[in-house]
Amino acid sequence: MADHRTNTIRILHGIQDVADKYELVICDLWGVIHNGISAHNPAIEAIEKLRGRGCTTVFLSNAPRPRGHVRQQLIGMGVPAALTDHIVTSGGLARDAVRTQWAGKKLYHLGPTSDRNTVEGLEVEEVSSTAEADVILATGLEFNSVEKHRASLAEAAARKVPFLCANPDRVVHVGEKLYLCAGSIADLYAEMAGPVEWFGKPTAAALLSCAHECGIKQPPHHRCIMVGDSLQTDIAGARAAGFHSLFIAAGIHREDWPSLLAGSTDALLPDDTFADVLGDQKPRPTYISETLSW
Repeated sequence: MADHRTNTIRILHGIQDVADKYELVICDLWGVIHNGISAHNPAIEAIEKLRGRGCTTVFLSNAPRPRGHVRQQLIGMGVPAALTDHIVTSGGLARDAVRTQWAGKKLYHLGPTSDRNTVEGLEVEEVSSTAEADVILATGLEFNSVEKHRASLAEAAARKVPFLCANPDRVVHVGEKLYLCAGSIADLYAEMAGPVEWFGKPTAAALLSCAHECGIKQPPHHRCIMVGDSLQTDIAGARAAGFHSLFIAAGIHREDWPSLLAGSTDALLPDDTFADVLGDQKPRPTYISETLSW
């Protein structure tokens, strides 16, 4: 019987299956390298093996903090320091934008006090309410639900105060718990007709920043791959930049992995199964794997 499937996604048993195809591997952190508490040793081994084969690797995180903070966090989880030489964070990119576009302006930091290092050292005048602000820098939530932020943001949205989202993620797993992120508040602000500027994934600029971080000024797109567990940020970002992508299904979409695997044959996942399980509007990855391993 003829197979009428015209498109499939290759399921990898380890990144070594395609390692020779790429010279730059951009790797997400949360959900791929660690779970917010401890590092995934098979993923660390995969990065070490890639580097041993001459591949350049860089970590790209939607963490709303400077890269130095993330580097220390990784080392504290047991990631070898040698693997943390190239890190790009959405928080770092947002800080760069504040330095170049908002120096001397009134800035309101929307987020928990634990994110204070994202605004520390910036040449701005911090204000205590959004009503006073020329710009809002969002690193997280201030209330325990998205909707509770509406009233405090209404006046700023009406004035079209720019909202800089330093963490585009909507949710993140910490161990087995799911937490809301700044991206969920940015969605609310955009719904209120407030202008939002996104930093990190899924912007093409974030992935291109990773190449520049490694000294690659004009990356050959077919030789670059993004590894991540979020279709909305990691895989969409790869598509925006024109890079290939490896979707790690055991991250934030872990509950869908059994259904995806059940619909696959011969290490190939039909596009229609991918669409049925995850939604037909979700960006399609180049490859899919349960976890990152060699």
